Amino acid sequence: MKKYLHLVFIIFLFVFTNHFSYASEVSYEQALERLYGSHESIAQSEADLKEKEYLKKAALGLYSPRFSVNAAYAYFGNDLTMDVDLTHVKNGINGALGNLPIPLPLPPLNIPDTMQQVVQKDQFFTLNATMLWPVFTGGKIFAANKLATANMNIAKAGVKVRHDELGASMAEKYFTLRFVKDVIKVKEEVRDSMQDHYNKALKLEKAGMLAKVERLHAEMALSEAENSLNTSIREAKLAESALKSMINSTEDNITPSTPLFIISEEDIESLSYFQDMAVSSNAKLKQVQEGKNVAKAGVINSVSSFIPKINVFGMANIYDYQLTSMSPEYMVGVQMSLNVFDGLQNYHQFKASKQTEESVKLMTLRAEKDIQTLVEQQYITMQNAREDYMASLKSLAFTEEYLRARQKAFNQGMATSLDVVDAELALSNSKMSAITAAYKFDMALLSMLTTSGIFDSFETYRARAFVEPGLK
Repeated sequence: MKKYLHLVFIIFLFVFTNHFSYASEVSYEQALERLYGSHESIAQSEADLKEKEYLKKAALGLYSPRFSVNAAYAYFGNDLTMDVDLTHVKNGINGALGNLPIPLPLPPLNIPDTMQQVVQKDQFFTLNATMLWPVFTGGKIFAANKLATANMNIAKAGVKVRHDELGASMAEKYFTLRFVKDVIKVKEEVRDSMQDHYNKALKLEKAGMLAKVERLHAEMALSEAENSLNTSIREAKLAESALKSMINSTEDNITPSTPLFIISEEDIESLSYFQDMAVSSNAKLKQVQEGKNVAKAGVINSVSSFIPKINVFGMANIYDYQLTSMSPEYMVGVQMSLNVFDGLQNYHQFKASKQTEESVKLMTLRAEKDIQTLVEQQYITMQNAREDYMASLKSLAFTEEYLRARQKAFNQGMATSLDVVDAELALSNSKMSAITAAYKFDMALLSMLTTSGIFDSFETYRARAFVEPGLK
């Protein structure tokens, strides 16, 4: 019989565990790994970088000579001819005949004054190889390579921008869900405490030791605690849905296992450190800084319009059919070109490019100052959150003891229901303040590291946490 009951219990346990879905715990590292392994925009930004890398290689090819094979067929409708003057030939021959030492003079030869010579048949075919080498372009090719390099660096920074933005967005959703889950735990404790308080109030009322209004107050406090808890549960579902969508989670429920945290002041570098990192490592700022190279390339390109261009060229005949014998087998040469006047178009283009360069420089300086100011704001927010957390811990000890005293007094009829509810709310507020401060600290740290261009070091800083505010 015992074996039979044991078997039934095992079967029941198996069915039960398969019928209900349990929350799947996901650490921050696992969530980040899922994000980067599935998000399409990462691949898109990497494809854009590949494109810019190929364009950079294409720009390098501008320095090389260009070889090509050309074939041509032409039909003129008739042969191309030229008149050959035979007057001197005719006079020379007839003069020589008239001077011959013979008895009777020979009559002059009837030679035409001109004769047509075929220079080119009416159709021909040629196959030749050509070479063109831009030896000096006044900086135009250099400008093209500088521009291609800048665009490649902008795309490379774009990959990091997308990487950091996605990671920061996921981290925000992850720790927001963790925050709401922690809030739910506190509110569940409040609800349970209010339920216990209501049960005691009900017993005391039945025993004639408590007024009805006191019991009604306890009942109202329980109802408010339940409503507040249900609100947070709905908020958690929304936060969970947002996180699941971002990391492509298929689980019915997910629970962040990585807790909120606080890092002591001595374990975090100074403000100037993060400001310097932002100027040197922020990917968006790098894109703005690369804009100076783009503008510089425009200036170099416009200056090249005033400088002569020199090309070396050559051509060799590979095969021909009915091509005139006057055509050379090969030729080589040097070509130079210089634009003398174009209505001042190049001059004004140069002035415009210089203004663009100056504008980009000023914009870069402004961006660097703005980003340092943003880092300072985030750093101060982080410090304030740490101080709020420490203050909450101090009030927590007081409110816990205060609640015990109020509950004891209520049980002895020396305190009202209002006193107990107020004490319970004071304790929950202390816990909520600590959780909220930790959440604000984490969000400020996350934002500051992202702005500083070192988002990937978030895990390193999290390992320095001196407390995990579960507030047991």
